[in-house]
Amino acid sequence: MYFLERGFQWGKSLMSYEEATEEYSKKQRQPGQAELQAPEGVGESVCVAVNENGSLYAHNETYIDVRTPNDEKRGVITAFAGCIYGMFIYAFFLALFVSIEKFMSGHRLSGEPLGGSDYFIFTIFPILWLVVLGIFLKYTFRFFRLESLTARRIIVRFNRITRKVYLLRPKHLGGILILDWDKTEVLMDKSMSELEGTGGFVVLIWDKGDGVDLQGTPTDHLEMTFVGKPTRNASELLAFWEYIRRYMEDGPAAAPAPKKLLTKFPWPWLSFKAAWGLDTRFFRHSGLWVFVLINVLILPAILIHATGHWLSLLLCYEPRFPRVIEEAGR
Repeated sequence: MYFLERGFQWGKSLMSYEEATEEYSKKQRQPGQAELQAPEGVGESVCVAVNENGSLYAHNETYIDVRTPNDEKRGVITAFAGCIYGMFIYAFFLALFVSIEKFMSGHRLSGEPLGGSDYFIFTIFPILWLVVLGIFLKYTFRFFRLESLTARRIIVRFNRITRKVYLLRPKHLGGILILDWDKTEVLMDKSMSELEGTGGFVVLIWDKGDGVDLQGTPTDHLEMTFVGKPTRNASELLAFWEYIRRYMEDGPAAAPAPKKLLTKFPWPWLSFKAAWGLDTRFFRHSGLWVFVLINVLILPAILIHATGHWLSLLLCYEPRFPRVIEEAGR
């Protein structure tokens, strides 16, 4: 699930601040293409329309809490790795049960008494399954933690009173940071058209020293966060950033609350909806019904993904901002 964040943290460990700054200062899409025309800071409007993009957990006079693009991209690792872990654990207990039964009976299936080699085999067999499980965990557990046994979600809070952006992340993904809104850079082409802009999500960047951690230590490298549900086209992407920008610059009246906020409770049907990923517009256009048919044909795989998605939510904890951030600006 946290592939983008994990990849960024891994990238920071491979390059110095100077190298990272040079890389991001190029701001190019691909070699040979025009330079990215990013907005000149948070004060520049990029769109007439605003759209909250169905990405808000909270909206009030002080702050908005926004989701990240990770929510749907989870469950596959949990389902796959969980099955493998379960097989090894089942094999261990089965071997242990058989060994205990043989030790208590003292006889083989043929009725002959157990010999020294039999006791050795029945002792070592359960241990071998534990060793195999331990080796598998050693090389795969870090991937399992990308979507299970970690924070259930990353939350980006925009506080218009303190003019700060708060990143609620687990420690292995950078931890909690407090970043300056006025120093936020948006990695986005403000002039993108529907032909060249395929949507995506908002990417925000801060330079070295533009934020602090909870202990007040300034950041010593570039920081980045990915904001919002993936959009379908350029218009939605620009309108979503404009929604956030107007909330922070002009207030809640310029970016009104959505009719329905996102829930944080792990309802199982929400996991099915995330795994299915079928846009409702497919039902409104007969020419797109082929995508509905394809989804129906792969429904067993979707159900497996949805089950893994739900289990990964249940195996995670719900993160909460520290009290000092919760009370900031009130």
